[in-house]
Amino acid sequence: MKFENLNFDGKRTFGVEVEFISSESQRETVERINQYLESNGIDLVVSTASWNDCSNGWRIKTDSSVSGRVDGSWGEGLELVTPVLRGTEDLKNLIHVLDAINSIAIHVNRSCGLHVHIGVDDWKVSNFRNLVKRYAKFESALDSIQPESRRSDNGSYCQSNFTRFDSTNLKSIFKNIDSRKRRISNQCFFERNRYVKLNLDSFAKHTTVEFRHHAGTTNTDKIVNWLKVCMAMVECADARRSVRVKDTDSVDSNDNTLRVFFNGLASVSNLITEDVRRFYTRRQKELGTYVRS
Repeated sequence: MKFENLNFDGKRTFGVEVEFISSESQRETVERINQYLESNGIDLVVSTASWNDCSNGWRIKTDSSVSGRVDGSWGEGLELVTPVLRGTEDLKNLIHVLDAINSIAIHVNRSCGLHVHIGVDDWKVSNFRNLVKRYAKFESALDSIQPESRRSDNGSYCQSNFTRFDSTNLKSIFKNIDSRKRRISNQCFFERNRYVKLNLDSFAKHTTVEFRHHAGTTNTDKIVNWLKVCMAMVECADARRSVRVKDTDSVDSNDNTLRVFFNGLASVSNLITEDVRRFYTRRQKELGTYVRS
């Protein structure tokens, strides 16, 4: 990961939850992480924490939803939870901690996820409506950069936001979204629990929107590029960049329109560079979802 390409301006806070399976216990994993950081002259300390800990530090929690083997033996399901971060320097710190995690024998499988929180404590309902519309139009395009386990309704902890609407027609869904004028929650917008790709329930507790769509990974390139995409979607909602649909558009009619999605983000955000576009074109080709437009 080249630090000169990070390009985070610090307008909004962010946080990341990274689930993984370690070959060692929670305590031993944290000790190894801190040894790595210290030996590399990085002034950060990571702590063990219980699953319900809400402190604002670098923490490794146990995670009962994560399980699997590492090098043939059952490992410990863990989750890195960052403090509230802002700007490029904090993003560099995240990369340092990820490098430390990747220095240990770990594994990531389909039980793991990557969750990104973006702080939106100043948002009005209209900003949420804008973000929800963009996700409705492009959820299936975003599915194309994820493995099969994170597409459609396949993930138990990252379900589709829109499959339970009476109609899959986007015009109808947009009308439904526009009718939501007061309360901000998944039940208000989606009629689903918090285990959805775009989670608004986090606003009540953390004043954030949570993106749960991404598959589990400790790969810094995947995490940083996804952070840029999530932040760019929030920036478009900040600007209330309009999301237009045709009468015949449905939630599953945008499988191959990632280019259109990025064009819309790039019209507002400088985070969507050619490097980001090329990264996701390569990702689609790896997953077999790429279609030349």
